[in-house]
Amino acid sequence: MPRSATNMLDLSELPAPLRREARDFVQFLLARRSVSKKATRSRTLPAAFQTPIHVNEYLKVSRDEIYDEI
Repeated sequence: MPRSATNMLDLSELPAPLRREARDFVQFLLARRSVSKKATRSRTLPAAFQTPIHVNEYLKVSRDEIYDEI
């Protein structure tokens, strides 16, 4: 993330423990963001799942016909 005046917060007004807590919280949010991006990438299906399966013939079977064989 590039550093610029718009991305910077002035925490010098806060006492040291609160500055540390704010810094830890921001690091937590950044780590959580990177983990959620990785998780969404890994949950995507391969491209083969996006292409339809072509069949020459389709046989429609009713539910009763399925259970007749059992």
